[in-house]
Amino acid sequence: MVECEFPECTTFGSVIRFALELEKGAVAVYDEFAKDSKLAAGAETFKALAASHKKRGDLLEYTRREKLNEMIQEPIQDLDARKYIPDLKAPKGADLKAAGKFAAAMEVKSAMFYGDTSQFAKNLLSEAARIMDKMAKENLANKAKMESL
Repeated sequence: MVECEFPECTTFGSVIRFALELEKGAVAVYDEFAKDSKLAAGAETFKALAASHKKRGDLLEYTRREKLNEMIQEPIQDLDARKYIPDLKAPKGADLKAAGKFAAAMEVKSAMFYGDTSQFAKNLLSEAARIMDKMAKENLANKAKMESL
């Protein structure tokens, strides 16, 4: 298990840091599930989702570095980051159905975060908003994959 440090979302820069923590946590959960012999039937799906979340983290890093310099310090109000923090303590000894349900709940929290923050991003930068919208849709697609296990 990886420990994530979710910041308060008071600036757009902290929103991006929060998103990076979401992606790091998802990679850790999916990697853990992929290595669990009891979950072997879903291992390839878990590995693919871990790789996908790793790429998403890379995209966020690139976006922060190359696209958001001028808006990183823009203040954000009325965003309670606590409601988006997923449970990242993967259940030990879970069967495939339980692991899928756990991961689906994680994807829902991330989808909510990206969906809500895309609204803030639209006000600041349309490219960041498109990325957040895309990630929210990917999270919901991942949730469906997990629920089908």
